[in-house]
Amino acid sequence: MVKYYAYYFCMLFSVAEFAVGQNIPEEKILHYEEAVISLDTVSCTLHSVFITNDTLALAFRKAMTHYPELCYRKIQLQYGRIKTSMAAQPRFWSVFRNSDKRTYKVIINNNPRKPQTQLIYAAPFDARVGVMGHELAHILDYSTKSGWQIALTGVKYIGKKSRRKIEWQTDMVAIERGLGWQVYHFAYFVTHKSDIDNAYRQYKSDIYMKPEEIFEIITFKNEEY
Repeated sequence: MVKYYAYYFCMLFSVAEFAVGQNIPEEKILHYEEAVISLDTVSCTLHSVFITNDTLALAFRKAMTHYPELCYRKIQLQYGRIKTSMAAQPRFWSVFRNSDKRTYKVIINNNPRKPQTQLIYAAPFDARVGVMGHELAHILDYSTKSGWQIALTGVKYIGKKSRRKIEWQTDMVAIERGLGWQVYHFAYFVTHKSDIDNAYRQYKSDIYMKPEEIFEIITFKNEEY
């Protein structure tokens, strides 16, 4: 067991060294024109956008192309004053409705007093797509659960260990949906490029996948094919 962990640490360290400064390969990027075509194809018309930043709206719609089943769910993209940079949740009064009749919301922090507010606005476009894809993975999870199961998820989220497990699983869903490089790009931006305070950077590192870990997963999956 000790030998296994030592091997894993060395492998992770080498991946981390290689990952620093990596860019998303051009062939891995879904361009906006393709996103528009995909959205038109699946008649994705149930979503409301209540924000004024066009590139954030484009990032949302681009990430949506990786979740075609969510095109038939009501999702609202809006501003709000929250503790993190972004969050996704069902609207309160719709939690205990049938999953296909709920309304979900993706909230972008616009509280000027919070340093993490500028995180999503300062991030490169593909990093924005990555974090949008992460939030949509949360909504995908909610859409498969009953109201009581969603409430139980909320209770679990209070504990740091279970919160980390939830966020890791959510990152994995986004990666499996083909957004691995975008999720990596956002994690790399937060860790190495963003101008946020150390406390929030440490929180992101403690709860979410680190860029080196995402990079390792992506490259391992590529080797499988």
